[in-house]
Amino acid sequence: MKSVLSERFFFSPSRDGGLGMHYGAHPLIFKKAEELRNRMTHAEELLWNYLKINEWNLKFRRQHPLSIYVADFYCHKLKLIIEVDGEIHNNEDVKRHDIERETNLKDLGLKIIRFKNDEVITKLETVLEKIKNEISDLQNSPSGAGGLGTAAVLSPATVANIVCGFDILGFALDCPCDELIVEISNEPGVHIINNDDFDLPTEAEKNVSGAALLALLEEATDIKGLKLTSKKTIMPGSGIGSSAASAAGVVVAANHLLGNRFTKQDLVRFAMNGEKVACGVKHADNIAPCIYGGVTLIRSVFPLDIISIDAPPLHVTVVHPQIEVRTSDARQILKQQVLLKDAIKQWGNIAGLVAGFIKHDYDLIGRSLEDFIIEPVRSILIPGFDDIKKASREAGALGGGISGSGPSIFMLSKDAQTACAVEAAMKSIYDKMGVAYHTHVTTINKEGVKIA
Repeated sequence: MKSVLSERFFFSPSRDGGLGMHYGAHPLIFKKAEELRNRMTHAEELLWNYLKINEWNLKFRRQHPLSIYVADFYCHKLKLIIEVDGEIHNNEDVKRHDIERETNLKDLGLKIIRFKNDEVITKLETVLEKIKNEISDLQNSPSGAGGLGTAAVLSPATVANIVCGFDILGFALDCPCDELIVEISNEPGVHIINNDDFDLPTEAEKNVSGAALLALLEEATDIKGLKLTSKKTIMPGSGIGSSAASAAGVVVAANHLLGNRFTKQDLVRFAMNGEKVACGVKHADNIAPCIYGGVTLIRSVFPLDIISIDAPPLHVTVVHPQIEVRTSDARQILKQQVLLKDAIKQWGNIAGLVAGFIKHDYDLIGRSLEDFIIEPVRSILIPGFDDIKKASREAGALGGGISGSGPSIFMLSKDAQTACAVEAAMKSIYDKMGVAYHTHVTTINKEGVKIA
């Protein structure tokens, strides 16, 4: 890859999965690549004579556009980049640029091997032997197609609805998280291993992660199957997006293995198949923040239209009474019709909450955290709900309510001290009632699913 530092300033790379073998390269990068082909170094020409017609029957391309860079040589089948570096790569500024570039390309699932000009010119047989060994390793890797054979992710819990935004608003939490490992397999289909005590199905069609991966496999026709090892810490039925963490986490991991070929919107679409297994409905209010991070608004599900909202710093207190409320059950008890006056109040609060987030107006956020439609019905399933909400407000919380379908209750606060005071108030209520519970004091996760 040529050490022309200005290359990285042509445009911002797409992190949502550059498509095809060029990973979203801009036309200016193609122009740069053409210029470089016309002035290859002696070492590059020497190696190209062996790569263009090779013993491995692999297609290599020279001076190939990749995202915001130009690779010296690239094999798309193996996701393999071969670099030939001149003396300029000993420059400290260039070294720093090389590290940044290599990190960005590895994030796309690409493998990079490097040689110096002198190595190619004076030790060509050794160079070719190293390339041969690398190709052999990649061909025999679990992916069978280069890139990474295994991807591990941390997939966060989420709060859906945010009180008034039923099925359209949500945000990701910094903790807790599920640990998920996905491998590309030569066995067709999706194979699941559960390393936890939740007794979840291992048949892919009945498992939220399995359903999401099966949807992805329908469009990733170049791989046969996927293997999932799941270690969940987000309790199913807790109301903080357990099914979404599973479904979203696995498609992000699989996409990483595939060179991030799919966009975030594609990943939400795949993961929604998992939510359908969990509750019978393809909703995205947990899935979207899990994948996008931060606060998200689902303007439309069919077709998908997801908007990220720039919220101010917020601390979140969650209490999970140790009962299970199935999302499917919590949906069945909802009213099918609402009064127009209640709908008008609800619309005002949704608009106010979104405006409060965007304006970083904490008071407006607090005033807007009211629900006239869903909460009055679902709150009867949660012990001590009204007392928890009242005590939390008195402790300084901006407001809050039922997380998703419950039974968890969340509260938003401006600072960590208040969030901890809210936690103490929650604990006091449930201690008096004799209700077992878990609490989390955390913040909004701006990143979403993270490659471990």
